[in-house]
Amino acid sequence: MLEILEYKIATNNHEYQKNRNTFIAEYTKWYTRCLPIIRSILPDKAPRYESLYHTNKRSGTNEYTYTIQDYIQGVYFKDKPKSYTDNITCKRLKEQRSILKTAPPRINDFSFEIEKFVKINPIYGQTSSSISKHERFMDIRFSDDHYNSIKAEINSCYKRGFFVATFLLSKELIRNLLIDIIKINFHPISDEQISLYYDFQNNTHKEMWQLLGTLIEKKEEIDINSEAIENLIEMLEAMDQKMRPGSHSFKSISTREDIDNYRLDELVELLNDIVEFMSK
Repeated sequence: MLEILEYKIATNNHEYQKNRNTFIAEYTKWYTRCLPIIRSILPDKAPRYESLYHTNKRSGTNEYTYTIQDYIQGVYFKDKPKSYTDNITCKRLKEQRSILKTAPPRINDFSFEIEKFVKINPIYGQTSSSISKHERFMDIRFSDDHYNSIKAEINSCYKRGFFVATFLLSKELIRNLLIDIIKINFHPISDEQISLYYDFQNNTHKEMWQLLGTLIEKKEEIDINSEAIENLIEMLEAMDQKMRPGSHSFKSISTREDIDNYRLDELVELLNDIVEFMSK
């Protein structure tokens, strides 16, 4: 399948379509066979594995939110050659393959979380979706272990109904991801570059609203698709609305619906995808 996407050069549209049909047929069989394995042996990685194939948690399609299902349905990027879309699809498949490769070691890992396994075991008539949104707020797998620890605390707060804590921890995670994006684009090789995310006067990293200002000011210089960055700015502005002088310094978030409306999980996933894309 990777060979079709990476190496087979079609000399005409008919040959390209033939190769594409072959990929779709082979991929559909492969995904159908692998998904139950991932869900049973790697329940913590299953959400990411599935989101690479399809997702409903997005407000638009760009190179960060594009899925293999989009490719199967014939969705291509306008004003881009087909090879551009093929390459993005190839990256999604490679990540799915890397997830699958972690399954054999897990089989012999006695530290495997048996309780979670029982919850998703088909003998009990449940699937991975039965680990409901009420228990897990973020399904993202970060390459940074510190971020994974923060995510675990966020999910724990969400599960227990501590929604203000969920919001504040999510906001701190988002702030750090924004700093990562700025650092990648503007290497910290001078005080001027570092001052884009660091407050020298107070010896601390800048607050999220300040980082958002940097993002807006420097958006033309940041190596992100313009549609993606506009979407990102819109989501950040909705999250970090200005407070009135007489209000509390933290938000009132009393229900699960209140916290879900901020789309924090979607925002974190988008930021993480951008960081990983730019890092590569």
